Order: sequence, then C-alpha cells, then structure tokens
Amino acid sequence: MIPVPGGEAPEIINRLSTKRKVKAFLKDLQDNTLNVDLSIGIDHPFWSLFMTLHKCVIAAGGWVKNDKGQLLIIERNGKLDMPKGKLEFHEKIEDCAVREVEEECKVKGLKITGAPTKTVHCYTVKGGFAIKTTYWYPMYTEHTKKLKPQKEEGITDVYWASPKKLRKKLAKMPSYNSLKAVFTEFASEEVTA
Repeated sequence: MIPVPGGEAPEIINRLSTKRKVKAFLKDLQDNTLNVDLSIGIDHPFWSLFMTLHKCVIAAGGWVKNDKGQLLIIERNGKLDMPKGKLEFHEKIEDCAVREVEEECKVKGLKITGAPTKTVHCYTVKGGFAIKTTYWYPMYTEHTKKLKPQKEEGITDVYWASPKKLRKKLAKMPSYNSLKAVFTEFASEEVTA
C-alpha cells in the first residue's frame, strides 16, 4: 500500500520521521492549529510511528431502534452519541455491546438484529493518544419503561428520537465525527410506524 495523501500531505507526512515529530503533529491536529485531510497507507513509515503513540481500545455498542422506528440517542460530554463502551477481558464483543447499552441507558430486552458496523477514531487520554475501534450492532427492543442516563459516564440525557427530532437536535448540538454519517442518514428517513 502507498500513501494516498490529501493536498499537502507528501511534505507534511514525509517530515514526520520521529515519535516526537508525530506527537507534535497530532497535538496540532487536536488543538485545531492544523487541519489536513489525509489517507495514509499502512506501509508508510508514518503509520508505524502513529501506532506506537496510541493505546488501542476495542469497544462495542448499539444502533438501537424501538417498535416505532425511533433511534436510541444519548448526550455525552455535550455531544450527540449512541451507547457504547470498552470490551472487558474474556467478554464476547456481542455481549459487550448489549451490556453497554443496558448500563448506559437502562434498556432491557435487547436483541441483536444483524452484523456490526465498525468505526475507528482517535482521541487524547491522560496526556497521550488512543485509537478506538467500535463495533456497532443493530439492535431492537420493545422496552417502554423510562430511560435513565448513566451520569458517571458523562451521559446527561437519553431518549428515543424520530428522524424529525434528530434533525432538530443536530441543528443545536454537535455529534462525534465517526457518527455524523449515520445520524445524517437516519435524520433523512421518514418514520412509517
């Protein structure tokens, strides 16, 4: 695989030949002092340096719908999100997805209805960097009891959203980049139920 860079990428990426330089580059991206769109092949030396600076995290969660076709939404740290969490030692990824939705939203009777979709995103943690791979399982529930956010996880609200409600929320509150496409697709649907 070869680098498939955006605009100024060859010069930018080829300069990043040490961990120190890659760390400074990542900090500039995090602080929004630098904004570039890159796609780097895994055989480029930058990729190895990038990965050595990141703790790898595996997580799972759910794209949960109810019998009205509404999507389960949480608000976490001032952003729209869906329930997910880290995989525990000796836990199956499917079990993690169900457990996290149950814990974060107090939803019961979850049924996985298909294969997962995978997202990957980077974030800062304790002065370093992490790369999180999340497996999102489509789920269904007939749960009708009150939803309750898991406050200790930074979740301030949890609710069922129709496409119309999600459109209104997206106009007022940001979502995580890794979920924007999913939220936009769902918000453009018309509920038939």
